[in-house]
Amino acid sequence: MLPSCSYCSSARSNSISNFMEETHNSQLRERDSAYQCLEGQRRDALQNLVPSEVRHRLTFHMDECWFVHFSPSGQYLASVGLDQVVIIWQDFMTPEPSIFRTINFKRSISHVSWSPDSKYLLLNLGYDGWHKDFIYELQVVDIESGEFLFTRPSLDSTGTTVVSDVAWFPDSKRFLYTDDRGKLTIYNLKGDIVQEYTVEKDQAGKFVRNIPGTNDFAVLTSSLTLDIHSFGETHTIRSLGAQPQRTTTVNVSHQGRYAAVTVRNDKEIHRPPHIALYDLETMTYIRAFEAETLENDSFIIVPTFIGPNEEILCSGSENGKLHLWDVETGDLISILDEHSKHTGCMASNIVHPGIMASCSDDNHIIVWFTKELQSQLQESDEKWMKGRKLARPAIDIKNGW
Repeated sequence: MLPSCSYCSSARSNSISNFMEETHNSQLRERDSAYQCLEGQRRDALQNLVPSEVRHRLTFHMDECWFVHFSPSGQYLASVGLDQVVIIWQDFMTPEPSIFRTINFKRSISHVSWSPDSKYLLLNLGYDGWHKDFIYELQVVDIESGEFLFTRPSLDSTGTTVVSDVAWFPDSKRFLYTDDRGKLTIYNLKGDIVQEYTVEKDQAGKFVRNIPGTNDFAVLTSSLTLDIHSFGETHTIRSLGAQPQRTTTVNVSHQGRYAAVTVRNDKEIHRPPHIALYDLETMTYIRAFEAETLENDSFIIVPTFIGPNEEILCSGSENGKLHLWDVETGDLISILDEHSKHTGCMASNIVHPGIMASCSDDNHIIVWFTKELQSQLQESDEKWMKGRKLARPAIDIKNGW
């Protein structure tokens, strides 16, 4: 055997080492490139799910519009605001939506909630700063007939118990009412009390949302914990833990997997406003969604989930901008800038995932469509417009219409 040359051996070793390092670096570059490609593809796919096209701008409300909610059937949109009117909208697929029904009150309505079967509307008539002597009330309306099934004051005989929030059970025959003293009351459609429960005052519900398809409710409490109340044979409570100070609202995804909690800006600890996301299946915190243009110092903002599989989280802002994030990664996908004032509520359409509605203190409701859905309706829109022109009577110069 020939003697080994230490110089050649070292050179070969360095050459192999350099080759292996270069191969590893090349593999890393290929992996990063693949990740970037996949991320780009995901971002493009999610962009297509964003309802970014203004389909309708509804301006019937005479003052600030506070709350919008699509019926589970996808047929109607209910809106309420400072003008003390509940408006039920329909025909979103046409170029000109119509009003199915209006309900007028002498006071402000804080929010409305559709029954899961879309037959009834539950009205929460809460605090009215202009009529402080008005008693908080709950009302249930039959949408088809316009009949009030019942009207019930939500104050007790002492006049000290204030309604916090209400939410339907999946059977559309009962709803849960929470107050500021720790009462959880289940009512039926006749206004009868079915069951009452009492929790500690620091567990009193501020906001409550049903977890769809279950008898479970996500409750944001007065002590800022997020609790899950289950109403089976027994009443049980599971807690997702304490929420940050200045937490305001909670909303639950239509498929029941996620809970989104809105948190205002906290200047004392330099914490920006954000949306905190929880997985209700694993009872764990996922992440916070932030944006430089997201503003929330003083008002209520109700987020929503959109997309066929609720891939996108959407939130309004006090500057009127709508922010849309990728639920899986937390990346900001898009910002929609059509409202001029605080935009406090967004609503998604369960039946048509490509439709979203937003309302604002600028008095406007905007119904948004995806580009794909808007394009699909172009032909039917043209036919509809042509039909309108043919149906319009001819003008007589002398006598008018």
